[in-house]
This record gives sequence, C-alpha cells and structure tokens, in this order.
Amino acid sequence: MGSDESRARIAVLLPTGFPHVATYLLPAGTPPPPVGSRVAAPFGPRLLTGLVAPGEVPVVPEGTTEREIVAVLDESSFLPEPFVDLLLRAAAYYFAPPGELLRAAVPGRLLDLGEASYVPTSRSIGAPPLEGRAAEVLSALLEMGRATPLELGARLGSHGLGKALRALLDGGLARIPSEGMRAARPPVSRGWIARGTADDPRLARRPKQKAALAHLAALGRPASAAELRAAGATPAVLASLAKEGLVSVVEEDRPADASRHALPPRAVEAFVPTDAQREAVEAVGRALAAGKEARFLLDGVTGSGKTEVYLAALERSIALGRQGILLVPEIALVPGLIRRVVGRFGTRVSLLHSGLSDGERSAAWERARRGEVDAVVGPRSAVFAPLPRLGLIVVDEAHDGSYKQAEAPRYDARTVARVRAHREGAVLLLGSATPSMEQEQAARDGSVTRLVLPARPGARDRAAVEVVDLRGEPARAGDHGRVLFASRTVELLRGAFDRGEQGIVLLNRRGFSPSLLCRACGQDFRCTSCSVARTYHRRGERLLCHYCGDLLPVPRACPACGSDVLMPVGFGTERLAERFEEIFPEIPYAVLDRDAAARRGGAARVLADFESGAAQALLGTQMVAKGHDFPNATVLAVLDADALLSFPDFRSAERTFQLVTQAAGRVGRGDRPGLVAVQTARPEHEAIAAAVAQDHPRFAAGELRFRRTFAYPPFSHLLLALWTARELPEAEESARAGRAEIARLPRLRLLGPAPAPLERLKGVYRVQLLVKSDSREALAEAGDRLRALPVPPRLDRDPQSLL
Repeated sequence: MGSDESRARIAVLLPTGFPHVATYLLPAGTPPPPVGSRVAAPFGPRLLTGLVAPGEVPVVPEGTTEREIVAVLDESSFLPEPFVDLLLRAAAYYFAPPGELLRAAVPGRLLDLGEASYVPTSRSIGAPPLEGRAAEVLSALLEMGRATPLELGARLGSHGLGKALRALLDGGLARIPSEGMRAARPPVSRGWIARGTADDPRLARRPKQKAALAHLAALGRPASAAELRAAGATPAVLASLAKEGLVSVVEEDRPADASRHALPPRAVEAFVPTDAQREAVEAVGRALAAGKEARFLLDGVTGSGKTEVYLAALERSIALGRQGILLVPEIALVPGLIRRVVGRFGTRVSLLHSGLSDGERSAAWERARRGEVDAVVGPRSAVFAPLPRLGLIVVDEAHDGSYKQAEAPRYDARTVARVRAHREGAVLLLGSATPSMEQEQAARDGSVTRLVLPARPGARDRAAVEVVDLRGEPARAGDHGRVLFASRTVELLRGAFDRGEQGIVLLNRRGFSPSLLCRACGQDFRCTSCSVARTYHRRGERLLCHYCGDLLPVPRACPACGSDVLMPVGFGTERLAERFEEIFPEIPYAVLDRDAAARRGGAARVLADFESGAAQALLGTQMVAKGHDFPNATVLAVLDADALLSFPDFRSAERTFQLVTQAAGRVGRGDRPGLVAVQTARPEHEAIAAAVAQDHPRFAAGELRFRRTFAYPPFSHLLLALWTARELPEAEESARAGRAEIARLPRLRLLGPAPAPLERLKGVYRVQLLVKSDSREALAEAGDRLRALPVPPRLDRDPQSLL
C-alpha cells in the first residue's frame, strides 16, 4: 500500500533495536488510540506490541511503503504520556534506540503477543501469478486457511519465509487478523469457586459432587484444582458441577510476594532518631509536603542510620498519598533492605530486578502500575517502576558506578531518577558515606542540599583503621613475591574468631588466580578473542575469560612447550578460600562474589548464613563492602587495597577511597568496636591515607583540584566513542574518520583516537575517542554527528569506565 495523505498516522515505540520511533497508518475508521496505549504492529514478518508515542508523527520519506497497525490492545493508556516521554528522552540522551529503553523499563511478558497468524485476503483469489518463494507461501496459506510462521516453516522450510510474508502483507495478499487479539497480562492463578449450595436438589443422588460443593462453599474463596483433588474432587466431578452452573472457574492475578526474597526476620530495637536524623527527616518531609521537586544529598558516615532516614521519609510520602522508589546498586543488597521495608510497610511493597522470573517481575511491575503498592525496591532498572503517584526516589550508595548500565542501553539510573523527580515533582534523596565527586561538587555549588549524619547513633564509634604495610612483609614460598595474608591481618582475624566474633575478608578478584603461567616458556593462556589472560578457577579446573565467556579445561601440560610446570599467578576468591581454610581450619566461612550471586537466591543464602552465625567469616569481592549490616562482625581485612589504583581510569583513586571507606563501615555496627586492616604497599597514596583517616572532605578537596585541572567530571561532560573491527587498521581508520567529523565543532576537547585499554575483546579490536565538553548541547551534537557516520561507533554518554 502506498502513502495515503488522507489517512491518520501514529508514532509507535517498538521493543526492538530500530533506531527511531516507527510510523504506522491507522485502519480506516479507527479512532486515534491514546498515547501510552498498546497496539499490535507488524515489524518485518513479526507482530510486536508497541506503545503509542507522544509528539508529532515523523515525516514518512517519499516512496515509503506504509503499514497499518493490526489492533489497538488498550482502551486507555497502559502507561501515562510523561512516562513514555521519559523513555524517549532517555533514549535520545544516551544515543540509544528507543525500543531498548522500552525493553529495560517494561517486563517482556507484558509486551508479548505470541506468534502472529496469517490469512489470505480476498485479493489473493485470482491475483496475478506470483513467482518464487512468495508464490509457495501464498499457495500454502490458501490451502491451510490460517497459519503461523512456525507452521509455515515446518511445511515449507524457513529460508526466505520472512521476506515472502512481508511481501504478501505489503501487497495486500495476506493479513494478520486482529480477531481475538488482546493485550498481554501478568500470570494468573485459576481456581474454582462455588456458585450454588450443597443442598441443591440436583445433587441428591450425587454424593461426590455434593461433598465437593460443600467443601468449596465452606472455604468461601476460590480453590485451586490441586486443593480440590486433595479433598477428593476429581476433574470429572468439577466438570459435572460446572455443567450444572454450581461452580465456575475464576482467574486472579498471581500475587507477587516481596517478602520471599528477604533475609530472615530479626529483632530490632525501636528506632529513636538522633538529632541529625530528625533534622534530615524533617527537611525531606517539608519538601514532600510542598509537592515540588527537591534534591538532597544525605552525607552520612557508614553506620550512621541512613536507611532509617529513608524509611522515615517514605512514611512521610505515604502519609501524603504518594509513593516511593528505593534503589540499591546491587541485587545482593536487596534481601536486607526488603526485610526492613516489608517489616515497616507490610505487603504493599514490590520488588523489581532482573533476577526474578519473568512472571514474578511482571506481576510486581503490574501491581506498581495499578498503584497497589506504596514502595518499589530494586537495583538500577527499578527507576522505571511505573508508580502513578511518585513522591520520593531514594538512591542508596549513590556513589556506586553500578547504577550505570554497562550494556545497551547505557543509561545511568541516577540521571534518570533526577529527570523523573523533576518531571513528576518528586523528592530525590541521594545517600552515601562517600559521595562521588559529581555529587560532592553539586552539594558545594548548591545544586543539591546536603544533609549530614556525622556519627553513628548511640555511643558506637566508627571502626578503627590500621594500615598493614606490605613492603616489609615476607612473601610465602610459591606466591612469587605477593602477599595474600599478612601476619598482622591473621592476628587480628584470629582474635575476633577467638572472641566468638565474625570477620570479613575482601579481595576484589574472582576465581583462584588471575592467570595460569607456564614457568618454562611464559605461556599465560591468553584468551584467543580478548587481550586478557583467562582466569584460573580451581573449581572445575577451568580457565575462563570473564569478558567473552571462553572456557578451556586446564591442560596437563603447556600446549606451547610441553612443560608440566604450570603455576597460578596472583590471587582470586577461590584461592583466598583455600588459603583461609589452611590458616583457620576450624572456622566456617561463606563466599560472596559474582559467581555466588549469579545463582538464584545465592546472595541471600550467603548473607543469611553469615548473619545467623552459621558462617563465622565472609570472604568475597567488593560485594561484601556494600551496605550490609552485620552486628557481630568486628574485624574486616582489605587484602589488596592498591588494586584499583593501577587502573587506567581517572576515577581509580576515587574508587579506591570509596572501597576502603565503605568496607570499614561493615564492622563495629553492634555493641563491640570494629577494626579494619588495610593491606597496602602504598600507604602514602592520598586515596589510601584519606580512607584510613576516614576523611572524605580531605580526599574530595585534592581530587576536585585534579579534576578541575584536567577538565574531568564534574567540571566537564564526557562521551566515549568506541569503534570495533576484526582488524585493527579498520577500526583505526573508522575512528580517525569519526574524529575528523567532529574536530571543528566548538567547545569540544578530543582525546584520541587510541586503542582502548582492553584492546581486543570477543574477537574484535577496539579503538576509542574520548570527547570532553563543558556543554551538554555540544556533546549531544557531537554524538548525533558520530551516530550518522557510515561506520558509527558505540556511544557511551557519561561513562563510568574508560576500559
């Protein structure tokens, strides 16, 4: 069908990688659907659920073949217009296809139509003969009457099937019928409910039916088929009752129970706020009552009770008839926070994160959309929770880089939260003991209001920090000069264990060791697709690349020279656990790292074991340093505090300071004092020294001077452009063309192009160009120019990593 100026068009946001909002014709006589409603639209040979987008409908280029939507699935808006507009704005800001933001925000189940069916139209009867694959497909459709692509593929083969179906649709010879099509919904539970009584005369000689109906009537609620079978009601009995109209099947949305994902309940003392906590809650409460956008930075030392401020602020929001979102940087932090939120607010809480099943996530999301909850808790993607009366967004551990998504779409939940709070008149509350330099500068220039919690409640002091200088520490034989456990660290941990207390050991590397090395020839079993050595995992005796997933079993001998002298180099969490067992054979321990967290419920089980005392020690990566509250943990050891300082990233010092300071906050939170051992060979480095002193203002002053001098955030905005190719010269040529395209734009400073620090990943070479600017508009223009190149780069706006 050609362009028809007399017919109405709508813009549709589709869950695909299509770089724009799509344009569709409305069927004749169909009124325009409301913005935010779901429609079924053909995309290639597929049928997709999309959202009607706001704003002007894009101009259709001359000669474009336009397609019709198949059906309008919602009578009213599924999502409000401001929410859809937020997705579009985020897509534009991060140079991402709009559909990628839609997929990040809405559970796939609620955008699922299943497979489309095709039927021939009346025009196909007597139409001019077709040729090739289209003729075969039309012939099969005429014979079958109605068929899905799967059914056609089984009959004709899949080669060229999609192209042929598209040609038949565009030629008006086939259509996708809308009859019976409906919007997707969350999972439902089916049950039987009584519609009559057991004294019905029809059951006088039917004892089984009479007993089943009596049982169901006594329940007074729908009962599942399984419940009724257990009571002796067979499917035949239920079918007989249904035929008489005495029972019927009802569907109910399957409940989403956030408490299932919480740590076990524990006794807590009644909350008595400190003066600083009370002042913070009152400041946030006044902003909530005003009903206008406001931004706060809750700058509180570790253990100062920031979570209690969050919960009290949420109570204020709920009392005003509004709702709240509580964001955490890691899924591993969810079980502890959910316990506290459910304990305070009961069942009117939803949990949203990618670790849930699709059914659980869609049920929880739908409860939020309907306004049936007061709070939503979750990591990054929970910022898109569709609460209709949003009043408060809390970002806990707001300094954490995990709020920036590393894969497409590369959005930052903190930025989305700021924009959403502005658009919906909500309060944004950022909480951290170690604010990022961007947050610190915003507080200094008044963009956010700083609220300070300077001390822990009661008489509890912050944990003392002791430097364990590795420069004079003898290395263990076979460790190649490196020290895993210094003698002083062992002494401190042993003291805690002897007193019946718990200890935490942090080593920020997974696996047994960073690499396996042949001592004869130097072979380090480098990944063939990435410019990194594979990590050696003792569990399963495997060599794994953590970037592309390439896996090799550990060989008996070096494949390069045949030597059997293969030695692990460096340390990871598996080797840490092995060495810990040697030193403390009587101490039960648990390990928390990405491998443990990747298993369903794994992080919650590990944390529950440590909290209950089943594990006396917790070993792990930086995940153990984030936001946990363990009253009986008194000693923490940071084993390789210098590791992040060597990263080729301007944030390396900041991350080192944050890691050590945050780790120090995990101990001494109960009645006993805490002590942190920081193993380092660079005790004089400013990040280490400031962390040991737990002096954030001192560190921030020096770091901000450095950032201002070299025009790094918060004194500039960044755009990282990355070109990839199978051959390095090809990537370099594309990058040079990209630089030339934007070199004359004003207010830009270009660094590169140059090979990325990780030059080769997943079989492709990587060359990057870093663009700095003091103007967001200038950066946006540069991104648009780069995206329009014949070989566009991958664009990462406001990157959190330059690797």
